[in-house]
Amino acid sequence: MVVEPKYFQVEEDGPIVIWKFNNPPQNLWNNETGPEFTEIVEEFYNSPNLHVGIITSAMPDVFIQHFDVSLLVEWAEYIKNLPPSPPVEQGEPRGIYRCGPKPVIAAINAPLAGGGLEMAMACDFRFMSRNAWASQAEINVGILAGGGGTQRMPRLIGINKALELQLTGRQVYADEAERIGLITKACDPMQLMPETLSFARELASKSPLAVALIKQCIYEGTGMPLRDGLALESESFWKTLTSDDALQAMKQYVESGQDVKTFLEKMAEQNK
Repeated sequence: MVVEPKYFQVEEDGPIVIWKFNNPPQNLWNNETGPEFTEIVEEFYNSPNLHVGIITSAMPDVFIQHFDVSLLVEWAEYIKNLPPSPPVEQGEPRGIYRCGPKPVIAAINAPLAGGGLEMAMACDFRFMSRNAWASQAEINVGILAGGGGTQRMPRLIGINKALELQLTGRQVYADEAERIGLITKACDPMQLMPETLSFARELASKSPLAVALIKQCIYEGTGMPLRDGLALESESFWKTLTSDDALQAMKQYVESGQDVKTFLEKMAEQNK
């Protein structure tokens, strides 16, 4: 690795990379852990051999507790003593906070709150153990989610439910989280990583170009007027159509007799 992480244990499983967050004793997110994670995700995006990333916790009792509130207190006291100034312009998003070309999955093995939940919502998929819970709890200390929570949550679960969760800060367990669309799947504790890895392997078997362009069309296109989104989709379709991956797969499909069920079963068997 180019980046030597301090807060993450990094493991590779074929085309899958697993990042285990490790900042004992409380697994707090802070102004060092976030930039480090951004760098290792960017390195993953640039790797030709890795296709899917998984973030989980190295600690069994906490996924990401939240952002370190002691740092927020320091920032607040410093800012209060400054003269008024224009808002700081935000830079371009990086890491999982931008539309990267590869899928990233959060395997939530233990409770998380605040900035931890915001980080998980920035991932493409969220698998969650039934012994975990999530809370957008900033309201309880008089602030609001400042890492994307007020924007990503309503896009996932709708305005009404997002308002309820963010104005109460209550805990949401895995089955409810799946039901309302906050996570992709609730898992029994011992099945969390096997199910996450099974899903990751399926994603890793797909055409990298098609995966990247589908992500771009969905994430960027849904924020465009329909006409512009359709233009983006059309442009992306023609890019995939002439790729080597697509030509090979389409020829195999034609040779199989163009029966969807048989072809999908054959592909599933090849990917085991």
